[in-house]
Amino acid sequence: MLGKAQDKDGKKTTIQDINPKVTSTDELYGVVLLATREWKDGLLSKTLRSLGQIPDSNPKWLVLDGDLDANWIESMNSVMDDNKLLTLASNERIPLKAHMKMLFEIRDLRFATPATVSRAGILYISDSSGSQWKSYVISWIAKMKYDEARKKELQGLFDKYIPDTLFYCKKTFRHVVPQVDICMIVSICKLLESIFKAVDVKGPEYVFVFACIWCIGGGYIEKDGKDFKKEFSNWWKDKWKVIKFPSKGTVFDYYVDIENSKLDDWSKISNSDIINTIDTSKSISSYTIPTVDTISASYLMN
Repeated sequence: MLGKAQDKDGKKTTIQDINPKVTSTDELYGVVLLATREWKDGLLSKTLRSLGQIPDSNPKWLVLDGDLDANWIESMNSVMDDNKLLTLASNERIPLKAHMKMLFEIRDLRFATPATVSRAGILYISDSSGSQWKSYVISWIAKMKYDEARKKELQGLFDKYIPDTLFYCKKTFRHVVPQVDICMIVSICKLLESIFKAVDVKGPEYVFVFACIWCIGGGYIEKDGKDFKKEFSNWWKDKWKVIKFPSKGTVFDYYVDIENSKLDDWSKISNSDIINTIDTSKSISSYTIPTVDTISASYLMN
């Protein structure tokens, strides 16, 4: 994204991505074979040399995208200091030219030595304030083909429900696969978009609540002896009371009947006449009886 942002006046940024953890250190930098004294080039050394040999002075980025450890980063110290030279075991020195940059996309500096830390220009990106998902929502709403009143209504729903829900869920519940805020918000937007395209929605709050529940709470399961899905349902019913769910069951047991602006049981949208469609002459393993789980999963996937 940063590379594309600076592309102008014919100057295109060349970006080469390498994960330094997929190879050994010798395969990354190159090695002199002891038996033959022959030099075997490495992935990083070859890539850096190739970028330097391109005749133009357009920006060249070498992105090292992988966890940092002392095995491979120590050999990078001469590149990161004022010399900007990669010194290889073959005595070759490959310069990092003025128009070339080396970027490290890493999770933390836990295994970095003081020498590495002192040389690196560190950009720490945190989204605890929610600026990332809020910006996405503003952009998504701006692209929607609705009048200003509807857009304002949608923005109001995000402002009303999302901050408190994300804050409480992150400190209380656990997804089986960890989720980041922006991922859940993108899912909400995509689900809303698909429903808005298929059906004329007069009042969007019912549909918005439905999307929030499934895109944020749908990934919870029973974990470490706790039923997070049920706990999420209980919290939602207690916290948000404008759209009231029936006391029976969880919030995941209901879908939105958009035409009548009400919540209804999933079994109501099973559009097949089960009795007439089952061929009793075949074995029971050849057909599936729809359940709340299969109906809801099919609906969401569609």
